[in-house]
Amino acid sequence: MAIFHLEHSFLKRSTGASSVAKAAYNSGKKIEDNQGSTEHSDYTRKGGVLFDEITLPAGTPQWANNRGELWRRLEAREDRSTRRKDAVLAHNFNIALPHELTLEQNIFLARDYVREQFTRKGYAVDWSIHSADPRGDSRNIHLHILVPLRKIEGESFANKARYDKTQLRQQVRTWRKSWATLANRHLKRYGHTAHMDERSLRTQGIKRSPTRHKGPQPKAKRIFLNNIRPPQPRSPIVRINKQTDADGSITVRAIITNSALSWIGKQPAILNLDRKGWPIEAIRDWQAWGSKNPPKFFSIWKELAPNGFNLNGGLQL
Repeated sequence: MAIFHLEHSFLKRSTGASSVAKAAYNSGKKIEDNQGSTEHSDYTRKGGVLFDEITLPAGTPQWANNRGELWRRLEAREDRSTRRKDAVLAHNFNIALPHELTLEQNIFLARDYVREQFTRKGYAVDWSIHSADPRGDSRNIHLHILVPLRKIEGESFANKARYDKTQLRQQVRTWRKSWATLANRHLKRYGHTAHMDERSLRTQGIKRSPTRHKGPQPKAKRIFLNNIRPPQPRSPIVRINKQTDADGSITVRAIITNSALSWIGKQPAILNLDRKGWPIEAIRDWQAWGSKNPPKFFSIWKELAPNGFNLNGGLQL
């Protein structure tokens, strides 16, 4: 039986997400955050991207074929919205592809699904196929789909499609059912007896625990530190790196980003910006009490103390 996995989420600014960065990650490309700027999202060294494509409805302007232009214009459109800081940017899908099919056959399957569910309804779609994580299941070839919540009308993005909870639940069911139906059709076309079922094991009457789909482990995700004075808007200031060591153990470390400096209101040296990682426990201690009492914090977390910091007298400039 082929593995069914379709995960839907929204790409939200409130979680620190950027559609430009997500599109760069999915495609393994380098994309400028703003046209002509020096800031960019670069995943050219990521590897594992087997195929990527932008699929557009008929009549879409030529600029939408440029991945950077497509997502920069969407971000600019959200900047003009009434709740720009909390804007919901796009639908984000992670879908397991049938390992029984070849890469070319999976491309045809993905293209059919994108056309049926999105481009025929007027939405631009940025999608890519990733290989399995070499540290995980070799059968885990998977599909990433990014769909703006806004259709392109004329030379700009139109009003946003919104869902209440009931509508979203029904729509996700539709997406899941459509994927299972289309994947089974392609499996049968190429002579495979494997079959997908989007229903839960309980609904199917199968008495066993579901397996957990393991997608590629994200190299980084953002978390937030709250309740630090002086009060400022929530801002993503920490990058979390998750690494699997040779012995199978997992090391999680947190790196404070440069954007944290003005928000936390501390001098740069005190944050130890030599790009060593901070353990998550240290980040939590810093949030809870360390920022108010650095000497005590660094007396406990000695390995994190920046150069020039005197544990007895504080920062020596």
